[in-house]
Amino acid sequence: MNVEIFIDDQYEETTVKIYAKTYSKEIDWIKDQVLGHPQDKITAFSGDDVEILAYRDILRFYGLDNKVYLDTMNNTYTTRLRLYQLEDRLPKKQFIKISRSEIVNLDYVKSLDLSFSGTIALELKNGQVTYVSRRSLKNFKEALGL
Repeated sequence: MNVEIFIDDQYEETTVKIYAKTYSKEIDWIKDQVLGHPQDKITAFSGDDVEILAYRDILRFYGLDNKVYLDTMNNTYTTRLRLYQLEDRLPKKQFIKISRSEIVNLDYVKSLDLSFSGTIALELKNGQVTYVSRRSLKNFKEALGL
């Protein structure tokens, strides 16, 4: 990807143009970043209650028994979205997929345990422990600069 920035006082408004061979997820991501990520909330269900939660309040999303759950510091909810849909919607710098069935919010990772062979244990700020799968290990390490 090439990025060019032109500063000229003849322009009254900032304009962003994207030139690409094909439309991609990367273009969607750039558009969302430029426009201020329009989807920063999610509908969550707890029994008969429905709540709208901000992404910043969610520790993790995980799949279990054909349902997708999300954890906040105090509660566990379900969502009707699938993990692959969440992966496309969530901010890439904040959320990372750590296995086929789990996405975590990096802002809520308290500590890493690197002593496990072939994986990393994550302790979240609410005390939960989860693990990075071998398949996701490379991307996780790259995201954190390990």
